[in-house]
Amino acid sequence: MATVYKGRSKKDGRLIALKIPQEKYIGDPRFVRRFHREAELLAHLDHPGIVKVYDHGNQGDTHYIAMEFLDGEGLDRLIENKRLGIRSIVEVMSRVAEALQHIHAQGIIHRDIKPGNIMVLKNAVRDDGSVDPRGVRLMDFGIAAGKVLTRLTITGARIGTPVYMSPEQAKGQRIDHKSDIYSFGVVFYEALCGQPPFQGAYEAVIHQQITQMPTPPKQVNPDIPQVLSDLVYRMLEKDPEKRPGLEAVLEVLRGKWQEDPGLTAPIYLALAVETKKGTLRLMDLNGTLMRMWSGVGSGRGMFPSPPLSISVDKDGGFWISLFEYGGGAVRLVHRFDVEGEITHSIAPYGMKLGELLYPISLAAVPDGLLVLDGEACTITRFDQEGNPVARFGGSGQGRGTFESPRAMLASRNYIFVLDYGNRQVQRLDHSGQYISRYAFRKSRESQELRLLGGLGLTPDDQLLIYDADSQKIRKLSLEGEVLLSLPLPVADGEDPTSQVEMVVLDDTIYAIRRGGTRIHRVKLSGQSLSSLEVYAPLRGIAFWHNIQKAKAKAPIDLSAQAFD
Repeated sequence: MATVYKGRSKKDGRLIALKIPQEKYIGDPRFVRRFHREAELLAHLDHPGIVKVYDHGNQGDTHYIAMEFLDGEGLDRLIENKRLGIRSIVEVMSRVAEALQHIHAQGIIHRDIKPGNIMVLKNAVRDDGSVDPRGVRLMDFGIAAGKVLTRLTITGARIGTPVYMSPEQAKGQRIDHKSDIYSFGVVFYEALCGQPPFQGAYEAVIHQQITQMPTPPKQVNPDIPQVLSDLVYRMLEKDPEKRPGLEAVLEVLRGKWQEDPGLTAPIYLALAVETKKGTLRLMDLNGTLMRMWSGVGSGRGMFPSPPLSISVDKDGGFWISLFEYGGGAVRLVHRFDVEGEITHSIAPYGMKLGELLYPISLAAVPDGLLVLDGEACTITRFDQEGNPVARFGGSGQGRGTFESPRAMLASRNYIFVLDYGNRQVQRLDHSGQYISRYAFRKSRESQELRLLGGLGLTPDDQLLIYDADSQKIRKLSLEGEVLLSLPLPVADGEDPTSQVEMVVLDDTIYAIRRGGTRIHRVKLSGQSLSSLEVYAPLRGIAFWHNIQKAKAKAPIDLSAQAFD
């Protein structure tokens, strides 16, 4: 709505930025009053992080504001050109937070916080990429207002930039300083992630601002410290009262953001997901991402494709399997420690003992690892060091052979295999000897079997089978008696026929549909709890027991718990 010229003051010779409204707005007296109100506001604000105003007035019909000339770039350009690292972003955001704290103390709300209104001076960006906070300025107070200025606004109008509007601002409601904190959170999100939390056409963005929470920053950029990701997410709360104050924001930015919260809970969810970064993840039971590593790429700990399966051993190691063509140097099964370092790489591609074609499912057992090969229809046992010990199974119609097996679980005494092609679950002992099978008829009158699409085990070794035809989880005794049936919700975008994986803690089932992005939680009593959003297509789920935490609390043997 205005043009800014570079000029020089005749009085003292200093460079200035001369802001002049465009001619088409001069006829609106409300606009003219708001234009000069910006100058009056800025003239009373004395803070190094806020652009200075030297003079304002008019010569005839030409209105102007003479303000500090800033030789630099807008934060929007720096974000677009990926010029700032995380530390630099924190330094810029610290100065913006201090500037906002100053104007809020004067009873003023900026109302248009966005990257283009934050200037970083050229000499503020150091050679090492860090930023001198003294070279950061908050600008453009054209629609800033306090309580006394509400008469200058149009009642119910949405004033501001939609991508950075708070929900209450987007709805045309009365706003306070918490609205600026939301917009500041959007800017912070964009600086960290390289993209705003909401994108699309005007009305689509407005709808998202009002109704949706975005993907957490760390899910977009795994390099973002969890503390920063959590802070930004809290700043984007729809309820203004749940947003942190600027003092709390600054407390994090001044040092806490570098702290690692650590793994303090006794149990976490270990996840294999389909994404470019962070294909292995640890999430707490409330859905907060705690750790992520590996990914699709060529670097150390990276692989050409995401994991096919995940299992956790008694020592807290993460075993994953993947598919990759190649010669003898290629390994299809790998073990990571909790710090993300590879400790074992085993199972080359091939047909010999210890070699695999398509390792679709893993089950860590106290003395090693079981691997189900979906192509060869076999199960290979490896010892704790990854040496092959035995192989059993094969292609066939049942009783220890399989047709298109999909999943495998192991308890203390048994191995369970989802024999998808034969529409049954087979129970074997740990030597591979067939014991029994579980299957469901479509009706009492029909011999046709229902399609089975998932496996799970309760802590007391009762079997959970997902009946894909009815979209229900059946709980069975080992003798095959159906003890209860639980509906499994289908979230938007999920394929109800996708394979289901389940793990159970106490009386709660944590279930995923492969390719879906949600962890469904269902009580064994039948109560459905809110699901956990992962923001990436899921491929596998397991529990990770925090052995060090448990040992510190009580020196007990957790090996049995790790495999129940």
